[in-house]
Amino acid sequence: MTLNGTIQTVGFKDMHQEQVEALMLMTHAFLSLADGYEDEDIFEQAKEIAEDVVILFGGNGIEVKYEPIL
Repeated sequence: MTLNGTIQTVGFKDMHQEQVEALMLMTHAFLSLADGYEDEDIFEQAKEIAEDVVILFGGNGIEVKYEPIL
């Protein structure tokens, strides 16, 4: 994502802790659903979208750790 110009947003530091937790839960659910398609391209696109959202709210991005299913 490329931002043109300066924008003002509400950041994580301005949000109530429950709002931050809800956004993180939604991000986790979004990535879990994308993972369910078992398609790397779909998952990577979802990861990029989720990372953009976190950055828009003042975060540093996301880290994804792959865990094998046994």
